[in-house]
Formats: sequence, C-alpha cells, structure tokens
Amino acid sequence: MKQIVSRFLVICALVMPVSIFAVDDFVVTMASNLKLTAESAKEQQLPLMMFFAAEDCVFCERLEADYLNAMANSEEYKHKVIIRKIVIDSYDEFSDFNGKRVEASDFSDKYNIQVTPTLVLVDHQGSRVARRIIGYNDSGFFGAELDNAIESASKNIRNTTPN
Repeated sequence: MKQIVSRFLVICALVMPVSIFAVDDFVVTMASNLKLTAESAKEQQLPLMMFFAAEDCVFCERLEADYLNAMANSEEYKHKVIIRKIVIDSYDEFSDFNGKRVEASDFSDKYNIQVTPTLVLVDHQGSRVARRIIGYNDSGFFGAELDNAIESASKNIRNTTPN
C-alpha cells in the first residue's frame, strides 16, 4: 500500500508542474498588427473582438481568466471570433487597421474607451458590428451576453460581405 501511495505522489509531483505551465499557455493574444489580423478576419468572415483592459484592472483579469483565455484557445471559438487584447494604459505600440503605428491609449480613444474592461466587436475595417460590452460581472449571464454579441457581430458581417 505504501508503494502505491508513493507512486501516486511521484506521479502527482510530475504532473502538477505540467498542468501549471499549461494554464500559462491560455492567454489572449496582445494586439500587435491589427491590419494583418483584420485581413485574416475578412478572409474567414469572422468578427474581431478587441478586449480593452488596464494594467491593474481586477475585473479585466477576472474576465480574461473566466472567459477570454478559454475562448481564445477553444476550437469552437476559433471559428467564431478573433480576440485581441489592448492594454490602454501601456505605452505599447502596435499597427492599427491601416498599418500605422499607434500607442494603445491613442487607439482606445478612437473607440471612446473610458472604462475597462470593454469588449468591442468590429469587422475587418475596424467598424463596430455589435453593441459593445462594458464592464464585467460574473452573474452567470455574462457568457450568454458575450455569445449573443459574437453571434450578432457574425450575422452583421455575413450580411454585409458580398458573396
């Protein structure tokens, strides 16, 4: 019996670090080149969901941990939406929809982001295609609200994209 318990503990010790590192792989991709991302979104006829967050925003961290990380790494959602994170209070630069280098704070001003977290669903040109979601609550209805927004954005993109 002691050998079984010992083996079990050894296996747990070996598996635990692997599972901890696997969680680190589940992160939403930071925006780096929205022009390229938008080209991919256009090709796949998918909406692009921009996740506007702030460095010390607890609700941003919870939203990302509760929903967005899993969505970004889910095979189901890879066929529904492209997600990119923009940290509005950083000095990071990335390429906007025109390929122009912009700071995150300047880019967020174009979308009138005043509260984080905010989710904005856009088409390949950066135009909103669904109502934006401001804030985060874990009431149990948030997932449905998010799915409805993605579905609405997808319908709007399909209805405006020529065949």
